Amino acid sequence: MTLAHSVILKIQNISKLHGHFKALNNISIEIKRGEIIGLLGPNGAGKSTLLSIISGASTSTTGTIHLTGEQIQPGNLQLRSRIGLVPQDFAFYEDLTARENLIFFGQLYGLNGTTLANKVNEILEIIGLDEIKNDQYPRFFSGGMKRRLNLGIALVHSPDILMLDEPTVGVDPQSRNRIFEAIKKINTTGTTIIYTTHYMEEAESLCDRIAILDRGKIIAFDTLENLLTLAQSTINFTIKNDRHENFGLLRKNLPSLKESTTPGSYSLTSCKNPTPEIINFLVNGQIEIINLNVDSPNLEKVFLTLTGRHLRD
Repeated sequence: MTLAHSVILKIQNISKLHGHFKALNNISIEIKRGEIIGLLGPNGAGKSTLLSIISGASTSTTGTIHLTGEQIQPGNLQLRSRIGLVPQDFAFYEDLTARENLIFFGQLYGLNGTTLANKVNEILEIIGLDEIKNDQYPRFFSGGMKRRLNLGIALVHSPDILMLDEPTVGVDPQSRNRIFEAIKKINTTGTTIIYTTHYMEEAESLCDRIAILDRGKIIAFDTLENLLTLAQSTINFTIKNDRHENFGLLRKNLPSLKESTTPGSYSLTSCKNPTPEIINFLVNGQIEIINLNVDSPNLEKVFLTLTGRHLRD
């Protein structure tokens, strides 16, 4: 296994109890260096709790987490400094400008002089707060600009792993796109990203692999392509000059086919997308297609299939 694809974070049997309530229930996953991992789940699923334990800010009830083979513990500040966390709450000082905030947090990590100045300028450009904005106070920022400053502060010490806890909540489309662009740019440098969200479209567009959390458990963890095979596609089509023998041929080759009340209209639901098979069969049989549409699976349908409820219920 090459270094670029080696396991950087190993999470083993992590559980977290709050009294008798299990916020996390025996979670085990491995994350490879350079991946963008999505943690997808509704509010209360355990996403923030898991990030807090990975960062070393809190301890688990059971289980261990290793960063490149070394166990993460609250007292190991050197190891914890290799992780950057963008929390849901704003983590900066309102009475410092954007640039001053970055300088302050950079100094906390031991940066100074030209190294710190260059890093601050680089981050301000990445998060889109360069030019005059960097000398403004955050209390005058929009929600999106505040989110971007939150991101910048987590980057100032060049962490190996960057964790973002729902970083686009309440932001405008421009800031959301800027955050996406920043994440992708950061990832190209080799930084591993862990991104929590309950917005399915964000996970679909950003992540190499997606873990779906529900009630403290990881119920699926795979690529988007593989996750979508867990939900069903429905193909609806209508053929011209429908005859009884056509339906017989269709049913013979497509046993799960359902006939609609509208003459010549059919539907087929399957975990495997049978669209090419249907089109080939109709074309080869010289059966003319009037229309055809596919109700494709998405992460919402995957979640519904796995849990019996919608993601935002």
